[in-house]
Amino acid sequence: MHAISRLAAATALISAMDVLAAEPVACPGGRVFTEGAGDDAETICAHAARATEQLKSFDLSVPAPVTISVLPELEDHCLGVYHCGTGRIDILAPAAYEVLRERGEASAFATVSDDAFFESVIRHEMTHAALDSLPCPFEACPVGQEYIAYTMQVWFLPEVDRIAFEEAKPGDEPISRDMLSEVMLLMAPELFAHRAWLHLQDRKDPYAFIGQIARGEVLLDYERP
Repeated sequence: MHAISRLAAATALISAMDVLAAEPVACPGGRVFTEGAGDDAETICAHAARATEQLKSFDLSVPAPVTISVLPELEDHCLGVYHCGTGRIDILAPAAYEVLRERGEASAFATVSDDAFFESVIRHEMTHAALDSLPCPFEACPVGQEYIAYTMQVWFLPEVDRIAFEEAKPGDEPISRDMLSEVMLLMAPELFAHRAWLHLQDRKDPYAFIGQIARGEVLLDYERP
């Protein structure tokens, strides 16, 4: 075979492999699919299945199907993205998160182990999927969305990681709703995550409170001027 022919054949093979890698792969049960996950597909499927069951304990139901796509990078320094109304989640590969954490990103979870953090990112985005139809009287309710997503991210961490998260930024004063603002969410998401967690811990019935937010009975957001 001529060199040009071999090059063309190799290029075609690589292209075919790229197409196959991008094709959605069904997780066991067929409710979740992975895309571009490669060798991480099994781990992602397991994390997604576990998150689905965990969220049920708060009466949060993840609609099907959900496609979790692994991308080389995400926009605006995001750690994960749920695309509303599409059932699509974008994340990075586990190794990419390790690099980001070494650079000091995701500082709220800096003391959490790499494996627990990766699973928590998937759980965070699966929570957004469960809240896709969150009742909201305004144009958007990001505070309510992220309050539940962050608290679910922390709630189901292994105990040692949850304690490490709490001890990284201990809080003594009670957290009021006014301390959970959209401005803080945008400017200091790591502080928002800690305050949301402390606020939920002060509720007499955290399960009921999460349900009230999810049903639109409790609003953490305000109408924008």
